[in-house]
Amino acid sequence: MKNNIKTYLAIAFAMLFVASCKKNENEAIGTVSPVVSIRFVKALHNGDDINLVKEKLMDATQIAGLVISDKNSGNFDPNEFVLQNTNKGITAGLVIKLTDANTTINYGDSVKVEIENCVLTRESGVMKIKGDNLNLSKVTKVSSNNTLKPIVLSPTQLFSQFYTRESTLIQLDNVTIPDLTGGEVFGGEYRLSENLSISLFLNTNSNANFAQNFVPMVASFIGIPTYYNASSNYYNTAKLLFKMPNEDAVFNQTGSVYANFPEDFELAPASTKSQFLMPAINNKVTFKTGTWKLYQAVIGDRVNLDKFNPLGKQAIRLQEQLTEAAYLEMDFDLPNGASQLTFSYAAATPQSGTAVASSFKLEYSQDGGITWLQVGAKPLPATLCLQKRHRLR
Repeated sequence: MKNNIKTYLAIAFAMLFVASCKKNENEAIGTVSPVVSIRFVKALHNGDDINLVKEKLMDATQIAGLVISDKNSGNFDPNEFVLQNTNKGITAGLVIKLTDANTTINYGDSVKVEIENCVLTRESGVMKIKGDNLNLSKVTKVSSNNTLKPIVLSPTQLFSQFYTRESTLIQLDNVTIPDLTGGEVFGGEYRLSENLSISLFLNTNSNANFAQNFVPMVASFIGIPTYYNASSNYYNTAKLLFKMPNEDAVFNQTGSVYANFPEDFELAPASTKSQFLMPAINNKVTFKTGTWKLYQAVIGDRVNLDKFNPLGKQAIRLQEQLTEAAYLEMDFDLPNGASQLTFSYAAATPQSGTAVASSFKLEYSQDGGITWLQVGAKPLPATLCLQKRHRLR
């Protein structure tokens, strides 16, 4: 009986072994995704145009992502839109160039684009996908009004990471535009950093619907980094631009620079106010920004001593060693108030030959100059020859 059981078990184990080695005819077969990441596509470019055939795209034929340009703003080519997606935690973007106008694909849309047999190239430095058959019908809208979350960087960080951040949505917080003289509008280019070694420019097309809006002196901006090379397609010799998708992409503004500011005190000749007290003109002089009161003050034009900046030749010089205050006072109102004030000062060589330590106060008025409020808790120390009070109305 035991032999029969052993024989039976041996046969059972043999059958089990054979069964375990049998090929599984129902084994699941993998499916190739028709969509490839933008990051993978961009990595194919090595300086030469790339034909996007299936063999190079892992048998995929599409890219997908969110549209970060706004066709309604007029700040982008009407035949193009900018697309980005995130793969394995890394966001990448590029420009889709159509053969016809983009009339339906807008900011915040989720889309799929058929790119098989198109070309990956650079035009004027910008990486793009284009093709003779790449028209609006090759773009499928999946959804609209998606929330776009920009990557927050400083201008310095964006400048150093520009190549990897090209054509992605970036936010720059509390940026100072240093080269404004007053009254500038968005249409054009403006440096986005006070650091002259950072060549990064806010760029707005002249036909953008916000091109005539005033540029704020300090603000936060959302935009798309892009190259521009006027003479070739190389990105490494291109200008680095930052383009806002629409007018809502600027916020936390601290105000636009008023027309004709900053004041340089160059318009009126020094002879107009050559004495510290001139009752005949009520101590008032008109400069490019308006009328100013110069009480116990003159327009100084001494060579290499009186100047607002290296290009100027004049400044306001206040009388020294007084028992009363001297004033440099704006005699006009700023209609929208003042959110930021910047001024330059320096010690003048005292005419008496003796330098006296002094301080000055900065005051502002909100009632047309009837009453004045001091900025800060106490006078500011300065190596000036006398006390001065700078008034903003």
